[in-house]
Amino acid sequence: MVRQTPWIEVYPLKDLGGRFPLRIVNSNARVSLNKELSDYCDVQWKPKAKKGWKSSWLAFAKNLKYSFDGEGMLAKVDVGAMPFFQDDGIVKSIEENQPFAPEQGYVNSLSVGFLTATKDGYVIFQRRAPDVHCPNILIHEPCGYMASMAFAPRAECDLEKYAGDERLFDLKTQYEFRRNEIAKTFGVSPESVFYDSSQDLLAAGWMTKEMYFSTTGKIDVKKSELALPENQEVFFVPFEQVKDLIYNQSRLSKVDANGYRPSDAREIPLIDESLIGLIYGYEKMTGDKLDVKDTIARLNRGGMDIRVHPVWGEDDFGAEYQFQTSF
Repeated sequence: MVRQTPWIEVYPLKDLGGRFPLRIVNSNARVSLNKELSDYCDVQWKPKAKKGWKSSWLAFAKNLKYSFDGEGMLAKVDVGAMPFFQDDGIVKSIEENQPFAPEQGYVNSLSVGFLTATKDGYVIFQRRAPDVHCPNILIHEPCGYMASMAFAPRAECDLEKYAGDERLFDLKTQYEFRRNEIAKTFGVSPESVFYDSSQDLLAAGWMTKEMYFSTTGKIDVKKSELALPENQEVFFVPFEQVKDLIYNQSRLSKVDANGYRPSDAREIPLIDESLIGLIYGYEKMTGDKLDVKDTIARLNRGGMDIRVHPVWGEDDFGAEYQFQTSF
């Protein structure tokens, strides 16, 4: 069943006292698919495989457990590995509202990214290409799957040995790959790109249809000094306009992005990953205040459904959340 409102599920990794220490543990789990979904994924993948696509291994979240050690909250995420072709097919099945698609509305493959600001106070976005899911919306630079392609040669990134490689589940490995990517994209040195290794949240949403960690970063270069990549639409949103961009998303989340191409970046729909990352990372990135709770309530009053899951369970024990491994 397709959810009727734009939604985001948020598992916070910080509170007013700061970020929680995060542990990512490989449980060697794998996903299992029912026959209809498995056959569908195979059919969807065949033409892509013929074009030379590679089914890189992806990390996926199995469960999240919060605990309190007497001094502060800790968060542990148990993860496993799945091939990209399965993730790709599952996302497509959700987009098409297939009867065998996961009812939760997303697959729990994991991505990482950091909302990046320039030295002179602009947040960097790109408009998604028309040939990917959720086209013509804004997504932050850089971001992408926690994937074996981040460290393995492309020709062999789908080999079984990489499914258990600890680099697949290591945030530093995955973020360093993104750091180098954005440096190359804008013609700057990797040393000028910084990111905060502490994560703000784990989430999933109606546009990405996948899960993601989120934090913020910076390019220690002015906007005017960046080389703009060819064949990509890049937007630089000044800090003073970012709140408007956030607040507009209740209305913009209902806009059909096909053929909708305003020049004002404040009027472009954000992918859910960028929206929730902006909300939680806004103060850290801009130095300005933004009340996270009030902002989410404001967006929800406008017709969104952003659910922030509690870190505490019953009897003052840390909450625990299980994610699907069978679809």
